[in-house]
Amino acid sequence: MNRLFSFVFTFACLAIWSINSERAYVHDKLVRLEPFTDEHIHYLQALEETTSLDFWTEIMAPNRSVDVRIRANEYDQYVSQFKQYSLPYEIIVNDIQEVIDNEEKELAQDRLMRQIQSRWLGEAEPRIVGTYATYKQMETYLDEKAAADPTHIKVIDIGKTYEGRSIKVISIKMNPASTRNIWIDCGIHAREWITSTTCIWLTEEFINEYNNRDPIIRQILDKWTVYVAPSLNPDGYEYSQTSGNRLWRKNRFPTNVLCNGVDLNRNYPWKWNTGGSSTSACSETYCGRSAGSEIETQNVVKFLESLKGTWDMYMSFHAYGQWWFTPYGYTTGLPKDYQKQLATAQAGANALTAVRGTKYAVGSISGLLYIASGSTCDWAYDSLGIKHSYTIELPPTQQQSNIGFVLPVSEAPAVCRETYVGMKEFLNKVHEDTAQ
Repeated sequence: MNRLFSFVFTFACLAIWSINSERAYVHDKLVRLEPFTDEHIHYLQALEETTSLDFWTEIMAPNRSVDVRIRANEYDQYVSQFKQYSLPYEIIVNDIQEVIDNEEKELAQDRLMRQIQSRWLGEAEPRIVGTYATYKQMETYLDEKAAADPTHIKVIDIGKTYEGRSIKVISIKMNPASTRNIWIDCGIHAREWITSTTCIWLTEEFINEYNNRDPIIRQILDKWTVYVAPSLNPDGYEYSQTSGNRLWRKNRFPTNVLCNGVDLNRNYPWKWNTGGSSTSACSETYCGRSAGSEIETQNVVKFLESLKGTWDMYMSFHAYGQWWFTPYGYTTGLPKDYQKQLATAQAGANALTAVRGTKYAVGSISGLLYIASGSTCDWAYDSLGIKHSYTIELPPTQQQSNIGFVLPVSEAPAVCRETYVGMKEFLNKVHEDTAQ
């Protein structure tokens, strides 16, 4: 009987996977480049700005490796260029589609197991905490949380996307007298699925631990109304889940006849297009037609500006790399609050590391990585005046680019769990600082 169940279960998983699977990345390769001269760096920067090459890791400096996805039909062309520039390279993933296929099979199995569990428990919908949910499932989850405690929890539609989806934000206000706020967002880049999963996990744990009278969470939620946006890019997220374009990054605005999408984290109206972004519509870092040109950007800006002066913390989750960033990205200069930001972020990173040894580098965006203008983090700090403004890049490390954005769903709960522990201690330190 167990053998029969196993056979039927496996067959069902494969059937679901085969129905949902498109294969857009067959024989695309992930190539590791080893630039060792300034000429190599300038060449790669030009490629990033003017082509549709998909750089998975950042172009930083000579003797720092760079990983890039190259389409199957362009591979020979670029290899010829690498040889011309005497730029060392090696293939680290020979067929990216195989990595995506493996993720899809595992995700199909996870979803089927959750469906079986929900029916066994008599629940209307599968539980989504700790997995890669659809955007519709995330909306349903938020609505259910609000319905369970309408006095303290609300769902806010802050505006529509280009394709007409709602950008949903959950607000958790346990103390009616609270006048201060914190903001957490995820999913501004569509393919970074682990970030949206993290936002759902944080929401779940904030509510559960408050109701279970955890003293730190009680202190945090009694001081602040917490706003959580699981996806700032619902169109891109849905497209990455349903079209076969698993690695889609941008929104879905039609930029020209050849390409769609703007990098929303290069579109914010502060120091826009001053470095680390591209004006080429086909580039993965295309900054848009103008500062704040995208409707998704405008919705977030309008909402946060409507509460300007009440924000004590801004956090945006990304993947991947295991970094905890402070401002700035647009300049190598440091903000006046840098030492306090650094100490607060380090406290969170240390607590996260204590869970299972996952290490994060802490520092400014430009100091640890590169110049990147038009980001949410810089905008929140300079334009909104939020002293504690940060970006976290979740696992894996950049040395694990054979996984990269395609983090197996089986690893999601562990990532979310340690991130929550880190965030809890981090918010405790922000609470201490803002109480002074």
